[in-house]
Amino acid sequence: MEYEPRPQARPKPQLSRAEIRRRRKRRARRRMIRRAIFALICLIPVVLAVFLFRFFSNREADPTDPAYTASTEEASTEPEAMREPPWERFHPHSLPETDPRTNLGFQWDTNIVGELDGIHFGMPEDYTDVVGITTFRGNNFRNSAAWGTVNIVEERLVQRYEIGIGQARRMAPGGSGQEVWTGVGWPGQPVIIQWDWEIQQMMNLHPSMREREGLTEVIQAAMDGFIHFFDLETGQPTRDRISLNGEVMKGGAVIDPRGYPLLYVGQGDLMTGGRFGYYIFSLIDGSELFFLDGSDSFAPRDWPAFDSNPLIDVANDRMILCGENGVVYNILLNTVFDRSAGTISVDPVISRYRFVTDPHREIYGIENSPAAFSHYLFFADNSGLIQCVDLRTMEPVWVFDGGDDTDATLVLDWEEEHERLVIYTGTSVDLQGPGGYAVIRKLDAANGAVLWEHAYLCQHNPNVNGGVMGTPVLGKGDISDLVIFSIAKPIGVGGNNLLVAFDRENGNVVWELVMRYYAWSSPVAVYTPDGRSYIVLADQQGRMHLIRGISGEIVYSLQLYGTIEASPAVFGNMIVIGTRWQRIFGIEIL
Repeated sequence: MEYEPRPQARPKPQLSRAEIRRRRKRRARRRMIRRAIFALICLIPVVLAVFLFRFFSNREADPTDPAYTASTEEASTEPEAMREPPWERFHPHSLPETDPRTNLGFQWDTNIVGELDGIHFGMPEDYTDVVGITTFRGNNFRNSAAWGTVNIVEERLVQRYEIGIGQARRMAPGGSGQEVWTGVGWPGQPVIIQWDWEIQQMMNLHPSMREREGLTEVIQAAMDGFIHFFDLETGQPTRDRISLNGEVMKGGAVIDPRGYPLLYVGQGDLMTGGRFGYYIFSLIDGSELFFLDGSDSFAPRDWPAFDSNPLIDVANDRMILCGENGVVYNILLNTVFDRSAGTISVDPVISRYRFVTDPHREIYGIENSPAAFSHYLFFADNSGLIQCVDLRTMEPVWVFDGGDDTDATLVLDWEEEHERLVIYTGTSVDLQGPGGYAVIRKLDAANGAVLWEHAYLCQHNPNVNGGVMGTPVLGKGDISDLVIFSIAKPIGVGGNNLLVAFDRENGNVVWELVMRYYAWSSPVAVYTPDGRSYIVLADQQGRMHLIRGISGEIVYSLQLYGTIEASPAVFGNMIVIGTRWQRIFGIEIL
């Protein structure tokens, strides 16, 4: 059979480019209309089913009822746009083993002034609109100390500037010599902010800095008794220092997340015999607006220091502050900021919460920075207690005994697939003494239940603790399934520090990095625009390491000057960190 060629198609008329664009737009509009109609047809049965279910279900949800759990699981199949926000699905309650009324001889007391209604903390990305890092680990979940992404080509670290700072001295007890605090100590993270232009013009910046467009200011509270202000790019001073008259600041400063010219900072020790507590300063003129005396008659512990960084509820003008005196402060600030007049003031109203156990543990101080979600606060203390407290009643919801001093800040994470809030935490080796274990845990934030845990035998030194001192990294990008802890002074691993990446779901170890020197500094994750991760970690010998997040491989190490205990903050490609040897460094990631 002979092959018969197909008839040639009639040639199409040639169209102009304008006509081609018009026809494409018409086709695109028709496709969009068809898809919208299809989506609407699919959505109607779902909406009807949800309406009927809620109409015929007239009993209140009880989080402890198995039927509640079943309905929650069914709700997870709803379209995401129809679900309630996470804080409406978070219902904390105690278990028999975490009930504060029946465990640990736990007792608490409150001193409430005024109404506490309305307090609310949402998702971490909604904590602030400010360009920068305003508090320790960035937000109410305490899950990031880096702002923006990094462009990494060479995988190198380069020192761009070095700033000299000082020290604070006092006579030792009995006049036997002098005690000295030097440089920047633990946790010591700086804050970094790119100011709103209008606010920049009203502050007491040096004239050349006030007129600089895109000024990004770094603020570092230090143990020399000064708050230092400098330009992120050059390290040059942006304004005069604020003096605390020789008093030590260890915990770092906090910028108001509303972008207001307010600075919050606490003392770490008493050097001159003056006041000892927490301060709020105006950044318009550097004046002191408020002082909270840490020698509080309500406190269960007589140590007035504040290493913890507070959280600010911007919608309700409240500051939540934890003290080493064992008090949680819920403070209505009554902020008045007059932009046109260039003035700012606060008139705080203070409510308090305290707690003890029976037998008495003596050290109820809170050194880590509190985390928060909805109207619930999460924190740990020097005695090992981890608590969930309702900020609208100042009553404990649950309490968990972690077993040892917990200085590292708790990190929160909302797991949408499980519709739950979780906590990542780790202990130091302090109260246990020699032979003690640092225990790393994932807890259910609704009730304090342990979801997984690992224990690491660590060295004990009452002055320089082993265990978990740095706040963990909650991964994103290519490490979104990992949580990464740094463990100081582990025994039997072949080094003095262990960086461990755990699978967040099941706690399995994904990779480990053994390091020569221990690290108290918190690891910080940075990400390229395509989600490639690197970990920045500084150790006790002054070396800063750049580590691939996906594998734990060190790709570069930079030797700096002096012991590092403080944690860095990162803005774009620039890292800022202070050392005990009276230096602050600006380092660029290349």
